[in-house]
Amino acid sequence: MADTTLNNMIDPEVLADMIAYEFDKKIRFTPLAQTDNTLQGQPGSTLKMPAFTYIGDASQVEEGESIPLNKLGTESKEVTIAKAGNGVEITDESILSGYGDPLGEATRQIQQSIAQKVDDDFIQVLSSAVQTTGEDVTTLQGLQNGLDVFENEDDEPVVLVMENSDAGKLRIDAAGNFIQGSELGAERMLNGVYGDILGVQIVRSRKLEPGEAYLVKAGALKYVTKRSVQVETDRDIVRRTTVVTADHHYAPYLYDEQKVVKFNGGGEETP
Repeated sequence: MADTTLNNMIDPEVLADMIAYEFDKKIRFTPLAQTDNTLQGQPGSTLKMPAFTYIGDASQVEEGESIPLNKLGTESKEVTIAKAGNGVEITDESILSGYGDPLGEATRQIQQSIAQKVDDDFIQVLSSAVQTTGEDVTTLQGLQNGLDVFENEDDEPVVLVMENSDAGKLRIDAAGNFIQGSELGAERMLNGVYGDILGVQIVRSRKLEPGEAYLVKAGALKYVTKRSVQVETDRDIVRRTTVVTADHHYAPYLYDEQKVVKFNGGGEETP
């Protein structure tokens, strides 16, 4: 009868499938982005990608004067491909003992850690928004004034990404206008929606500072994947451990400047 070896138990292809499975769903902000896989396998780490330009803030027009016309155009943005990676080292004893599920836990944590890094980069991209407002994001009126910054008045879904304590203050101020996230059902745009105020879905994030918040419409971001998650394993025959690593090559960037409004006003803690 053949012996069971670690080579039989750890299959890189199976691990790759496990980590790649539902990977995009672990990335919180992908529903707000257009995913572009067309560059997979193409050479180059710095890419020129198209993006819509912002026409600029409106100006006061006196009676009889012409309204200034600004050209809505596109520009090329240089986007640098990032690599996010992580790995674990598993002892033979932990695998062979049958206690718990070390491979399953390693898979989950690698998947989660890479997804968290991509989310960090999405927030970094949002911080470059050109449409800004000094309104206090923790008030209902401030939220409404922030919405008014958007040039268009369509009925597109909007998400407000904000710091946790600020979200609590906004909920208190909104009072009867607040709808629990659990009541939204299939209308939720992202996982973990805190609630809905004025038709805006509130998403809390500990990655933000008090006073920092972003109104975002779907399609505001672009998520370029240069290479999907790749998994490799290696053996340390001296220490009898197995190393599992994974990486992901990608680049998020601001695709449509008109679909993001950055709050840089109230919400800070009083010193």
